[in-house]
Amino acid sequence: MPNVIVKTAQVDETINQKSGAIIRSQTAGLDLGNGFHLPFRVGLGKRPAYPAGNYDIDPKSFALNGYGDLTLGRYVDLVSVDHKPAPAGK
Repeated sequence: MPNVIVKTAQVDETINQKSGAIIRSQTAGLDLGNGFHLPFRVGLGKRPAYPAGNYDIDPKSFALNGYGDLTLGRYVDLVSVDHKPAPAGK
């Protein structure tokens, strides 16, 4: 799976001109393995920012559109690969 790199926990906030809602996002880079990072925005909603680190895209973030094509959901969830979960029972 491609590696997602978050370089900073900085959150970008913009105001939707129509609704007045605050749109929170964070910039990440998708490493496709060719030495270049494809920048993209991770929508946060009210969720906290992701700390700097390396991530995978959570499989729950993938969906099918009305035509059966693979898409990403409105909010892409990231799963840290830098921090492994603690072993069960500890």
